[in-house]
Amino acid sequence: MTTMLPEGHPHAWKAEHADEHLDPGFRRQYMATGSTLVLTPALRQLINGVATDLESDVPEDSTTRVGTERVAGRRSGLCTVVSGPWGAGKSTLLQALIAVADVNTVQVEIPESANAPAAQWAVLTTALTGTASGTARAMQCAALDYLTVVPTLLVVDEAQHLTHAALRQLRWLWSARLPRFAIVLAGSNLDAHIAKDQSVATRVNRRIAVKRLGTDRMLDLLRRSNPDLAATPRELLAQIEEAYGHGSWRNWSELILKATLEFGHTGPLTFETVADVVYDRTGLPLAVTGAGSRDTRRGR
Repeated sequence: MTTMLPEGHPHAWKAEHADEHLDPGFRRQYMATGSTLVLTPALRQLINGVATDLESDVPEDSTTRVGTERVAGRRSGLCTVVSGPWGAGKSTLLQALIAVADVNTVQVEIPESANAPAAQWAVLTTALTGTASGTARAMQCAALDYLTVVPTLLVVDEAQHLTHAALRQLRWLWSARLPRFAIVLAGSNLDAHIAKDQSVATRVNRRIAVKRLGTDRMLDLLRRSNPDLAATPRELLAQIEEAYGHGSWRNWSELILKATLEFGHTGPLTFETVADVVYDRTGLPLAVTGAGSRDTRRGR
């Protein structure tokens, strides 16, 4: 459970401040020294959309019955789906969102091993309330009871592992009348998984597609994200992208971190360092050549 910013903080829900408030643990694990978040259209859409979802548009003097009580100012929750291939930057989008949230934020990852609704609800309800027991239905009710009193943003990563039964039960949760509640489901090719159950697909309020980028766009964003990449010859970056990057932020992140932390490289990337790191990562030789470089293929 995380509340990154106090309620009403001047930086709340402002994408341009996400890098400033990014979780230090995430930054250390996935971003090289000096790297910054790049403000992409998808990042802005996610933050602006969820901020809108969490706005209170229900009059305070209105009431909705919850159990045996009538509770003021309630509305249905709203669901955003973030879908895309592995390594395309979904996790970074989620971390940027969490960084500028000023509402109780709960992030949970659905493990592949939790392959039944009860096991998945145990993960979800424990993340929300700190404990979970009983049947799947009992855990759903415990989650609902919590959300009726605590305004919450629920971020569910690896949601492609959710069964369709669990997704339908989650739909019941986000369709309930709650004070302030929004849910973000993120996962690899999640759109296709959700589309198989129209009772869920038709209740999604927003879809954000995170795609592998073309070479020119990828290189532009990489150079904006890191000063050492900005100083690296574009020709070399293009060769790395074609041979190893493949439009994957994850591939590039791992390459830069390994180059700096394990190989001790500083400054712009070089042909030699790239070849060594890629061989270390893949076990395969890599020919990266260009003007003024030597042939860096392993074994040559």
